[in-house]
Amino acid sequence: MSLIASPRRAMPAVQRRAPLPRAPMPEPGFTLAPRDILTTIFVRKTLIALAFLVPFIGALLAALLIRPLWPAEGLLLVQVSRESAGAPDLTGTGPMVVSVEMPKVVQSELEILLSDVVLRRALSEAPPGSILPEPEGRLFGLLPPREESLPQQAQRLRQSLLALTSATSNLMRVTASLPTREQSTAALRAVFEAYTAHRREIFAQGDAAVLSLETDKMAAELRALDDEIARVRSEARVLDLPQDVQIANARLDNVTGRIDALRERKAATDAQLEAARARLAAYPQRVVAASETTNLAPNDDSRNELTRLTLERRRMAAQYTPDWPPLRELDQRIATLQQSIAGNRNNRFETVREVRNPAVEQLSLRIATLEVEADASGRQMAELDSQRAEAQARAEALLRSEAQLRDLGRRRDAMEASFRQLANRETGARIAEDARRSRSPSVTVAQSPVAAARPRDLRMAFVVGGVLGGMIAAGAAAVLLTLFRRSFATSDEASRGLGLPGLASIPPDVKLIGGAATPQVTDLAAMLLDARASGERLSVIQFVATDAEDGRSAIALTVAAEMARSRGLRTLLVDLETDGRAYLAAMGSHPVHEPQDPENLLAFNTAIPHLWVAYGARQSILGDPHAGIERTVALLERLRRDLDVVVVVAPTDAEDYAMRRLTALVDANVLALRAQRTDKGTIRAARDAVLSAGGRLVGFVMSGERPLVPRRLARMVG
Repeated sequence: MSLIASPRRAMPAVQRRAPLPRAPMPEPGFTLAPRDILTTIFVRKTLIALAFLVPFIGALLAALLIRPLWPAEGLLLVQVSRESAGAPDLTGTGPMVVSVEMPKVVQSELEILLSDVVLRRALSEAPPGSILPEPEGRLFGLLPPREESLPQQAQRLRQSLLALTSATSNLMRVTASLPTREQSTAALRAVFEAYTAHRREIFAQGDAAVLSLETDKMAAELRALDDEIARVRSEARVLDLPQDVQIANARLDNVTGRIDALRERKAATDAQLEAARARLAAYPQRVVAASETTNLAPNDDSRNELTRLTLERRRMAAQYTPDWPPLRELDQRIATLQQSIAGNRNNRFETVREVRNPAVEQLSLRIATLEVEADASGRQMAELDSQRAEAQARAEALLRSEAQLRDLGRRRDAMEASFRQLANRETGARIAEDARRSRSPSVTVAQSPVAAARPRDLRMAFVVGGVLGGMIAAGAAAVLLTLFRRSFATSDEASRGLGLPGLASIPPDVKLIGGAATPQVTDLAAMLLDARASGERLSVIQFVATDAEDGRSAIALTVAAEMARSRGLRTLLVDLETDGRAYLAAMGSHPVHEPQDPENLLAFNTAIPHLWVAYGARQSILGDPHAGIERTVALLERLRRDLDVVVVVAPTDAEDYAMRRLTALVDANVLALRAQRTDKGTIRAARDAVLSAGGRLVGFVMSGERPLVPRRLARMVG
């Protein structure tokens, strides 16, 4: 057993050590590198393969279930007629419409062709089963098919139709695709017939009916205007509008005159109040009632005190020698009182008694009276302002009502004139209906439905689309998994994500048990010993925690054992997470004493020469936030002087001040993290905590890293 300690002495001042070279911090923003996506593919290969298989299997099933379709094509020619170019206005009041926009006309005819009315009519007039195939059984024919309603059949028919138009042509190309050639041709022929019949019905409507509808509409609008006029008069409470306006103006003039009179009275009151306050400020608040002069200071007990001290001195002079110190002190006090009495003999004290000025009382009463009157005038002024606002609002409401009633009256007069004109022209509209029935149609069938020479098979397109969709889905899954992956898989990822160099990478098959030497740990120990800060070797090295299972304890023990075994350096392992008993048991030792002095560290030797393990280091001043930085620096200086290297294992919860202080005082901090397990946010938080505490962060050590990407492929991507 070896106890690392030194005699107490003056604590040295905190010394600043030159920082080690640091790797640059990562720039803001996120950069997605191809090697990150490649790493994610090998880490999450199952999910990415599933993302590829889902669209591919779906497309493959669709290719197996889909059947070839036979397309049948027909052409419709849209011509310009009076329905498109315009007709004379039946009312005789509007202009004649002569402009023609052919694309709009063709689009309108196309929407009529594909409307539910036309499709349902085609299905109703055709024989059952001649247009649409019979629905297939459910669950691959195990269950009977569902009965389809007419709207559902119309929806199926619309899905089988394809209509194409062009902005430079007045032709509509309509195609129907169904399982058989006969069904496609019959479906397209039935749709054309239903379309032409429905169009004839649309344009066969009588103008007299239209005029009748317009007449009824205008009558309803006239009734609505009458109701609106009544509503406006009711809301404005208008009986006789001119008389109501005159009454509102008279009330407004009366209130305005009262306000002017009240303002004059309030101005007089304010002037009196101001004059009274000025006179009150000029009068003195008190006058002299009596005056008295004396040479005795009030509460002066100097003479009585002098008499008491004189008697006390006589008594003490009779009992003690003249050079006794208390006697000399008493003489000094007597002399001081005599001087004070002699200085106060010529002082005179004058007492003056004053009383309150009676003129002030009178002015105060007058001011109070004027203030009450001014307050009453202000309240009366506020009430009159409210009345004037009400009068103004009433006048404005009447003016608005007058404008609304005038506008509504003009509208009613104009609408009544139009209503009379429409009623007179209804007879002439009936004559125009006969001419409309004899008019030729404006849409003709330019090509009857003709089936194609061979069917249209989309099964191979579905397979190719499934492959492409699977590749796109797999790529998107790889990108998303890369973006949302919460851990680092390789040292290269961690180095780019943290902006820190990777000091060592320990594969998962390497077992760090009992401080056994491994090539990775040997390189890490040599790298830390060769590093220099201000020309000096690193003496105190701390392994910073990122989570509870980051492997820092085994790494720190192996590094300390390597330094002591290969270099022969006096090395101390300090664990601030536990009491160190597990390290001692792993190294063939056990504690025989309990730590009692927090100023020092209790350490026990191990089976490896020059290697000690601290016991109960958490209870020392290293983990005490109340110890102060001077005591902590003193302990670290003693450790640097008595030892060659001190390896510190930071606790998982290192948020307290003592750990942040120790982080800033050690020579170097090393992050310990585990591949594919430690959270990125936790690692970045640990890095930022070390940097914000002022610590020197030299890099990180990753444990559990295994090769994911083949080297040749990694070199190609890199």
